Amino acid sequence: MKPRVFLPAIASGVLLWMAFFPLNLGPLGFVALIPWLTLVRAPVSNRRRYFAAYVGGVVFFALAAKWIRVAHPMMVMSWIGLAVVMPVYWLGSLAVLRRLDRLGVPLALAVPVAWVAFEYCRMHFPTGFPFMKHIGAYQMIGFGWYYLGYTQHAIVPLIQIADVGGVYAVSFVVSAVNGALAEVVFRAGGVRRALRWEEAEPNPSPTPPLKREGPNPTDSPAPPSFLGRGVGVGLAFALVLLVASIGYGYWRLEHPAFASGPLVAVLQGNLSQGDKMDDPDRLLKSYSDLHYQAINYDRKREAFNGNPIPDLVVWPETCQPVDWCEIAPGASAEDSPEAFQRHRVYSQDWFLGRQWGAPTLFGLNGLEWDGERVWKHNSAFFVKPLPKDELWKPGDPVIDYSAPAGRYDKIHLVPFGEYVPLGEYLPFMRWFTPYKKGYECRVGENWTRFQLTTRDRRNFTFGCLTCYEDTDPYLARQYVRTEPVSFLVNISNDGWFDGTEEHEQHLAICRFRAVEARRSVVRSVNMGISGVIDSDGRVIALPDPDWSKSKKVDAVVTAVVPIDGRGSLYATLGDWIPALCWLVGLVGVVVTWVRWKPA
Repeated sequence: MKPRVFLPAIASGVLLWMAFFPLNLGPLGFVALIPWLTLVRAPVSNRRRYFAAYVGGVVFFALAAKWIRVAHPMMVMSWIGLAVVMPVYWLGSLAVLRRLDRLGVPLALAVPVAWVAFEYCRMHFPTGFPFMKHIGAYQMIGFGWYYLGYTQHAIVPLIQIADVGGVYAVSFVVSAVNGALAEVVFRAGGVRRALRWEEAEPNPSPTPPLKREGPNPTDSPAPPSFLGRGVGVGLAFALVLLVASIGYGYWRLEHPAFASGPLVAVLQGNLSQGDKMDDPDRLLKSYSDLHYQAINYDRKREAFNGNPIPDLVVWPETCQPVDWCEIAPGASAEDSPEAFQRHRVYSQDWFLGRQWGAPTLFGLNGLEWDGERVWKHNSAFFVKPLPKDELWKPGDPVIDYSAPAGRYDKIHLVPFGEYVPLGEYLPFMRWFTPYKKGYECRVGENWTRFQLTTRDRRNFTFGCLTCYEDTDPYLARQYVRTEPVSFLVNISNDGWFDGTEEHEQHLAICRFRAVEARRSVVRSVNMGISGVIDSDGRVIALPDPDWSKSKKVDAVVTAVVPIDGRGSLYATLGDWIPALCWLVGLVGVVVTWVRWKPA
């Protein structure tokens, strides 16, 4: 009988899915890869080995990302496309793993090297690698969800190492434990018999010759003994790594109380994407009502009700249906289209000619005339109230007008949601988008630092991450590398996903950005989950203590933002762990190719 390969691969796909939401069984992350890792040494042909590895990946991504299909009937194609493409990275990990295993590298080290290297690649491939800026071929792209490290979001001491190496550091630790335990499992006679491996006990073969006619496809020798082949070495490495990581976490959590920042109110409506797009009047009324609730303003009496007025109100992504129009520097308003000029006058009157009661960050479409055409951005537009006269003091509720105070344009656009990758060259790619032609947004270029003055005249700055930009570690750390902001804001429209597990998973991912940057994150999300995350990754404010009850509800979440002045090694050094993993992996590939290339 042939050795079993498909059942273990599928088992890993299911176990890993269970570690994420909706089940959120995070501890499974430490063992989920073990069945799949049997493919490293299974005595089968490479065709069967890699096909099984691919099937396991398809099972995982099909289960984990099934919420994508909820967004729109056309997004079923995107879900299927994701499920069949993402497992390719698993194949890359397996190929590197087998090379390192042949060199005798313990799985406790080989697994994290290979796994983290391809997690990083999945986030940036094919055009999202920062070094590509220098050759003019840079476009942010990739799928940064479902890293192995994200399974541990609830273990606060463990995730503190994200300020050293990002979420990749957590993935490294979790995959090291998987590798160490796999070494133990592989030596269990019962397991080997269940897998139908020929030998009940491992029998390491000697080091293969430097040159030979070519490997037998069913030959999967146990690696040589140098570099610490024993099970104990791997277990010791993984245990030390895990204990040191948790110990570091407890040390980082022992700090003075955070300083009190601004009082922030975040708005969360409960509108599906269909309602949001088809009924802008309902959208505007829903969020206007929430806005006045947030600033404690009674519109019937036209007076504030005496409760504290927040220092900042935040609307979710694209939940202000009125577009903001601007003229780019160097362009002439007179040369712009007449319709744009009319809409520009209307938008200025709408945003600047009324009471907002508090500094407000709107999520909306930003339209900009650059002298040649009108570009659309997915923008966060900040307005501040202006006093009636110079005698007005912060705290006085006499506000008639507002002033523009900055705009952030989304940098990492969602493929198919905000642009069509290679759409000009591959027209069929438009099949994967729910929109008609002309919806595409222009990529933003600047990490805007918004300036905020509180009612008691304290000054803060904040940066914005729009939608799933909070799943990209590269973006958040730019706000603290130079000119560090006081805190971060994430605005998102998750109404696409209608209460699925996407809402919880998105919040769990955002916890890592807070730790990596050592900055609190304020989230305002249509349909949820809105709230405040402190810089230790703790969720300190939600519509409801229960995450599942915090979605699909109207809510105003008000909280004082904790201010952390600590720095972050990850913000300074960036993705050094994936870089080191790639270096080790490539060295392993080259060495094995040289040693065992055909004569």
